[in-house]
Amino acid sequence: MIDVPTARRPGRPRREEVGDIEKRLIDAAMQMLIQPSGGVTMNALITASGLSRKTVYARYPNMSALLLSVLRQLLDFEMAPLIVPDGADWRMRLRGFIGILMDEVLESHAQVLRRILLMDSSLFEEIKPRVEQLMVHRYIDPLDAFFNELVEHGLIPAQDTVFAAETLMQIVLREAQLRFCNEGADPDISPFIDKATRLICGGLTAEADMLER
Repeated sequence: MIDVPTARRPGRPRREEVGDIEKRLIDAAMQMLIQPSGGVTMNALITASGLSRKTVYARYPNMSALLLSVLRQLLDFEMAPLIVPDGADWRMRLRGFIGILMDEVLESHAQVLRRILLMDSSLFEEIKPRVEQLMVHRYIDPLDAFFNELVEHGLIPAQDTVFAAETLMQIVLREAQLRFCNEGADPDISPFIDKATRLICGGLTAEADMLER
């Protein structure tokens, strides 16, 4: 006797079905947001995902709920601290770190995050703790450790290394935001990396009592 699968009764979707629905919605939204235009509407999303309006609105009643889900997906990972490149010259090591950092903050997923917050800035409060956690763990902590290493070896004066690391991050993020707002900007980031390196190196090597002279 052949077993015939029993049709599932209507009702709530299985857990794996819910996961598939969410993945299709997130993937469709990401594909739209990764484009330079960066726009996404519920109607366009429904068409791109191949799902019904009823299914989409049951999961996400409005665009803000959908965008928040995309943001959480973008930030839902464990990121190891960024490694400062090896080398004999600490200034060139710092330059290499800034280059890697710039590549990361300009990559497509970072641009998607900026586009979402441009569409709905109120969502930032929802993700702020996670963003701050990633920023500190991925960038601030390794920079702080590197600067402390320089102090210990007598290469730079003793100073507030956390402040120096945070200042560098602010400079890099500001440049990334300017480039995001100006799509016609020169794609060559080398001049910025050179200027940022010189600026930070100058600050690191300045004497602590310079402002008192």
